[in-house]
Amino acid sequence: MDDTCATKYPIMLIHGIGYRDGDYDRYWGRIPGFLQKHGAEIYFGNQDAFGSVEHNAAQIKLSAEKVLAETGAEKVNLIAHSKGGIEARFMVSRLGMAYKTASLTTLATPHRGILSMDKMKKRAGAAYKGLLSLFNLMLRYDGGEKNNSLKPYEQLTADYMGVFNQLVPDMEEVYYQSYAFDMKNSWSNPAMGIFYTLVKKIEGPNDGLVCVESAKWGDFRGIYSGPGKKGISHPQAVDSDMKALTERRTGGGVADITDLYWDIAARLKALGY
Repeated sequence: MDDTCATKYPIMLIHGIGYRDGDYDRYWGRIPGFLQKHGAEIYFGNQDAFGSVEHNAAQIKLSAEKVLAETGAEKVNLIAHSKGGIEARFMVSRLGMAYKTASLTTLATPHRGILSMDKMKKRAGAAYKGLLSLFNLMLRYDGGEKNNSLKPYEQLTADYMGVFNQLVPDMEEVYYQSYAFDMKNSWSNPAMGIFYTLVKKIEGPNDGLVCVESAKWGDFRGIYSGPGKKGISHPQAVDSDMKALTERRTGGGVADITDLYWDIAARLKALGY
């Protein structure tokens, strides 16, 4: 054990759509324990699996305030995946948490929405509903919560995020940085293959759900994919794999996804956060 990830402020991990925090921690795989071994204080957002951005942001605020009260820290570092990054942005900007937030790191967050969803909805409504229903089934198979509604996905569209970005500006007090991922090919994660192919055709390089351009926000730290022909999919970015839960090693500028999180935390520490 060392203190290379012992940031000045505690770290809160904020999950994406379809899951809840728990079982320490199924969503994030080895990442929480890995960061703790290197000195980080780790907490979780504890928001709903399929709640609206506004609803979940309020829950994350409660979690953050609890962390601040328990630790005596003045601020928190937020590390958010996927839709969790949108909810974190809303909390910081609209719920009065800017002065209590040191940094917000987003990974594979659709800051500009998922344009493929907009286009499919307009051109082929039945196919759009079918794909989202399939995604619901995949989440359920992977241990996510049951969801029979497609409404939660409306807040991931490019149309929605276009309005969101006008109403939810970045706050000067907070350091924003982001990371994107590229699957490279459909077989890097077969479970995400059909989504990767669709998004690739419409939006370009992506992780099977979120394209690289949409994931860029604030200080963009780069695109991560695996060694050789192997890529990193949307779930693999948080040390999870819908295909095989025991298959934890991925890579992407690093040999193991936990190395990326070490780099994030160590860099936040070096920056004084």
